[in-house]
Amino acid sequence: MRPLAPARLLLSCLVLLMALQAQARPQAPATTASESEPRQLTVAALELPSRDDAQWKLRREQVAQLLTDLQPDVISVQQVLQQQGRNPACWLATRLRYSCDFVTADPPSQPLRHGNAMLTRLPVSEDGVTLLHPPGTFSAAGMMRLKLGEALVNIYVARLRPDPDEATARQHQTSDLMTWIGATAEGMPSLIAGDFSATTVELVRSTPGFQPARRNPGGRVEAPAASGGGSSGHGLDVLFQVKHFGGIRQQPILLPADGDLPGLRLGVMATLRLQGDTATTE
Repeated sequence: MRPLAPARLLLSCLVLLMALQAQARPQAPATTASESEPRQLTVAALELPSRDDAQWKLRREQVAQLLTDLQPDVISVQQVLQQQGRNPACWLATRLRYSCDFVTADPPSQPLRHGNAMLTRLPVSEDGVTLLHPPGTFSAAGMMRLKLGEALVNIYVARLRPDPDEATARQHQTSDLMTWIGATAEGMPSLIAGDFSATTVELVRSTPGFQPARRNPGGRVEAPAASGGGSSGHGLDVLFQVKHFGGIRQQPILLPADGDLPGLRLGVMATLRLQGDTATTE
């Protein structure tokens, strides 16, 4: 075998040195799919005028356009009245191309059914309903497990405004809801969208681990929503688990006045950031 010429020998050494340096260089970690997945969630808590209300008939298209512009991922609608299988919340879901679950304790044979509604544009993997005690007109609570990118998130919808609105009844209903959450959440990030007659201090105390998106403990009472609900106590809001979510902002959802038609306060929308490791759909 002929010895390598000096120039070829030098070139071979340089190539070998570069290869060894590349192997020794720390490699940047590969970007996981979860890092590029959405980590932000927008949730609206609303009350709409009833189906027979003149305000609803005149302004429902404007309400649909307003929510089309806002594009919340989830919409909870409180105090929904359904007649002949129709209600304003599910009409709105149809216009927005969202899914709609009507949550009620009333039997299907009842002509006028009372309940709440859960609307979403995200994929739903599971849902459920429970009855809070003492039972009342709007005491059914609902749950959806949604896919937010690769993560799974639980949304609970409830109207904690018993009739009569007494402290004992509020505590009993809230305790039922928290027990149900404990039995069904399976460690996944959870939040509660609804209408709350308790004061902010009482609400925070009775829902350990959750925080209202509206950060004004002891602050002013919100004006009544379009249907007249939420006129006392904490009102419409979204409660989120502080260990799983960070609150970014909360904003009112207002339909401006239009000529002789007055403005309508429909509710609120919370923007939340999912944080930490969460269960995935895998």
